[in-house]
Amino acid sequence: MTAWFVIVAIGIGSYAMRAVMLAAVAAKPLPRRIAVSKRLVGPAAIGALTATLTFTRAGTLRSLPWPELIAIAVGFVTVRRTGNVVHAITVGLPALWLLTAITA
Repeated sequence: MTAWFVIVAIGIGSYAMRAVMLAAVAAKPLPRRIAVSKRLVGPAAIGALTATLTFTRAGTLRSLPWPELIAIAVGFVTVRRTGNVVHAITVGLPALWLLTAITA
């Protein structure tokens, strides 16, 4: 038995276990409680990743320079008004670039 055989066998087994679980769950509707919670997983994950990347550096908390804070606020207001993340990026990044250029 070679190492490649073992790797391929484990990969096929892992794929088969996941496929069986997805096929079993896909046939039945999810309970309302789980469906509501499922909708919140994506925004919660994005918020956690964004907060970690924004407020920490090398595992320690850091204070933000004011151009970043203003750009975050501009992006937040844009999302609240339009409901579209693409608009927030379209408005927030140029705001960050402009404010960074002004302060540099």
